[in-house]
Amino acid sequence: MNKKKAFLSFLSVFLSGVLLFGVFSASSFKNTAFADAKLSGVSGRLQKFGENIFEVINFDKEQNITEEKENITQEKVYLGGYPVGLKLYADGVVVVGTESVDTSTGDVNPAEVAGLQIGDIIKKVNGTEVNTNYQVSSFIEKSNGEELLFEVLRGEHMLNVNFKGAFSVSESKYKAGIWIRDSSAGIGTVTFSTSNGYFASLGHAVCDIDTKEVLPICQGECTGVNITGIQKGNSGATGELCGVLENDETGSVLYNGDLGVYGRFDRINECNMYPIAEPDEIKTGTATIFTTLENGVIGEYEIEIISIDINSQENKNLVLKVRDNNLIQKTGGIVQGMSGSPIIQNNKIVGAVTHVFLNDPTGGYGIFAKTMLNTLETVSVQQ
Repeated sequence: MNKKKAFLSFLSVFLSGVLLFGVFSASSFKNTAFADAKLSGVSGRLQKFGENIFEVINFDKEQNITEEKENITQEKVYLGGYPVGLKLYADGVVVVGTESVDTSTGDVNPAEVAGLQIGDIIKKVNGTEVNTNYQVSSFIEKSNGEELLFEVLRGEHMLNVNFKGAFSVSESKYKAGIWIRDSSAGIGTVTFSTSNGYFASLGHAVCDIDTKEVLPICQGECTGVNITGIQKGNSGATGELCGVLENDETGSVLYNGDLGVYGRFDRINECNMYPIAEPDEIKTGTATIFTTLENGVIGEYEIEIISIDINSQENKNLVLKVRDNNLIQKTGGIVQGMSGSPIIQNNKIVGAVTHVFLNDPTGGYGIFAKTMLNTLETVSVQQ
């Protein structure tokens, strides 16, 4: 017996028993057969009454679920569209190149001898964590030619690499013969921020300029940005917003990955609030983007959503086309630094600009705002 039937049976028996007590105690019900007939009718009506109660209960439950879903769907966030400076510090040091060292016996490439590759991330030297170029160089210079143990992340695998520096005749010191990077800096655009200060930006990862791989970070910080000019894009050449990072720290960067750069501001940037659209709410056709081309001025520009890939889990869900002549005249279309510019349609944030087409700067890709919100929620929970 299911829960509904069990409840109805209990309700019917209970109320029938109450009425039965009243029937047998009343002088007007002396005929037992008449009383049974009456009770049978009452029991049926009670069964119907119980069903009505369940319908109300189920309706309320369904209504609560619907309201809860609507609350999640309609969650409002502060609109972005303004630039943010990003300073990212690597989790380890990234090998971005190698070179030979001039020794007394000829040129030697210590990295090649040890088997290091471009893109490797040196995490530890002789068991000590390293996060700066200086730390690695210091180990090499003080090694006196003795072998060092590098713990290296290559892709998803950790490797032990035995490394020995070479003594440079021209510089009179031991050298590793590797070019390494421990940090990166640049500008992007904030897509949205939440009422508790968390923000989502870019819609794609910050990658190392040489290796083209996602820069793994141990920490990072946000700064203000002064937009100083625009390098206009054209077919075959990507343009960019030119800017200078300010010295003031405005927040921290918590995550850098394929779906964007996420962090938390020290102060909430309160502005207009919009709900985040579900992917199935987005339509092809007219939309607008918010982006900053000059200091302190967030502009709204018309674009067209050409196509939608609702099943993609990546950052190329939307194909975009700039239709605003004013934006085209100023930038040529989409340029570097505009990544993260929020896309608005039907008064909801539907996505963010992520990429520009190299052969046509008026076209590019966008990511779903809902994907960025889900990623931000995951990042914030881990803090």
